[in-house]
Amino acid sequence: MLTPVTAESDLAKRFAKFEKRPPWLGVHLGLRRDCGSTFSPVQRPVAVKDTEVREYIFEGAINNYPSDDVQVENDNYLAGVREIGIRSEYTDGRERPRLRIRSVEFEGPYYESWPPAMHRRIFIDSANKDQPAVYAREIVGAFAGRAFRRPITDAEEASLMAVWKESYADRPNFTQSIKDTLLIVLTSPQFLFLIEKSDTPKPEPLTGHELASKLSYFLWNTMPDSHLQELAAADKLRASLDTEIRRMIHDERFGQFADEFASQWLSLEKFDVVEMDRKRYPTLTRDVRLNLRREPVELLKHLVLENLPARNLVQSDFILANEVTASYYDLGDKTERGFDFAPVAHRRKHLGGLLAQTSILAGLSDGREGNAVKRGAWLARKIVAEPPADPPPNVPGIEEIDPKLPLRERLALHRDHKGCASCHAGIDPWGLPLEQFNAGGLFRADYKGTGVKLPDGTEVDGYNALRAHLAGPRMDRVAFSILKHLATYATGRTLTYNELVFLQEEGLNLRRNGYRMQDLVRFVIKSDIFLTK
Repeated sequence: MLTPVTAESDLAKRFAKFEKRPPWLGVHLGLRRDCGSTFSPVQRPVAVKDTEVREYIFEGAINNYPSDDVQVENDNYLAGVREIGIRSEYTDGRERPRLRIRSVEFEGPYYESWPPAMHRRIFIDSANKDQPAVYAREIVGAFAGRAFRRPITDAEEASLMAVWKESYADRPNFTQSIKDTLLIVLTSPQFLFLIEKSDTPKPEPLTGHELASKLSYFLWNTMPDSHLQELAAADKLRASLDTEIRRMIHDERFGQFADEFASQWLSLEKFDVVEMDRKRYPTLTRDVRLNLRREPVELLKHLVLENLPARNLVQSDFILANEVTASYYDLGDKTERGFDFAPVAHRRKHLGGLLAQTSILAGLSDGREGNAVKRGAWLARKIVAEPPADPPPNVPGIEEIDPKLPLRERLALHRDHKGCASCHAGIDPWGLPLEQFNAGGLFRADYKGTGVKLPDGTEVDGYNALRAHLAGPRMDRVAFSILKHLATYATGRTLTYNELVFLQEEGLNLRRNGYRMQDLVRFVIKSDIFLTK
């Protein structure tokens, strides 16, 4: 006997919410080993938003996935068999509707047309296909122009055509002779490096094509598109900088800047390699770590796209989270975005900003305990741009001191070594308040003993007081640090003393608008640091 429930009942409401939560389809490719299977994901999971039967296409290069390395003498008939895994991907453990897979097809190699687009971009359409020398000159000129990110010179064209003529004369195979010539292009310094040619030792303005390349590799981490190249060729790029900066920031390729810059600036590779104690931090699984690794990248991208104040990097009433990271921070069902990151209001005193993110805090630990020295040195270098000096040689590390002693006593003993005290005076006070977070990056409200006097003489009692100090009286220094790291990344070199002074003094003009993140990026691009060579 079935008893219907009313729409207002708790059960009906829970079921309605359950039905609205879409399942996520994930495809994985790998192979079977003697001890199980090894899989790697094919693209990101896709939300299945309705019950209609639909076709979902996942594409990937086969060489990006685990390959067969079975020994010849291995007689296990299952070892090395390629497998496709179709999964309903779970985010935070909450129930969601099940997936029903009707069929799976595997196609490869996959080309939308023949010859493929990659081939057509090289062997361009031309009325001169029946004239090998003329057609080769057109192909080489077009390819080298894209590779060098500027029109090629007459001397470069003559040199490349000499290679083609020699190859074609030696073996009259047109395709092979083009391959031989393009190999020279792809091993040329003009392709491998961003070359800014100067005629004098004094600073000179970048040419249009140099500016297009520098701008593109800064904001997109890839070569300039045709629109940038056209503006450069017409000598209109410098006058269109504001428009182009806005266009490039709102392009999907801007995500590559956020990923690369955040990784380098914040030293996120430390989180990639730290081995966490699985017994102490069982929830830091491989998949959870991959999502937490995205958190600072997504925060940076969001702040720049929305042009929000830089103070959100140290103190913010929201975090960028998906269901996986929200669950890790015990935010329950604060978001229904699956694997997609979105702003989430946390209403927690300790959350918000880079200093409370697990990918940073765990990376600055030994996998079992936090490390105040590593965290303090990181904050001094990355957030306030006051890097400590290198440690003197032959000084034992803090981990070699009796671990049973309290942290402050171990630090005091370490500072007793000659040459250590002055450096640690600029490191430890920044790191001690961060000890309120464990090695897994989670806040410990009951952790005591984090009151310190900072290197600038300010006394703070704990993490919340520290970040309030950074977001308030020290915000000018935080903004300078961001500008410094942006300019260093944009130019690919160490900044000069005069350039640092310029950023520190002229950057103060951005204070009146709250040091908005897109404004900081724009300030760097429109400065002589970026526009000259």
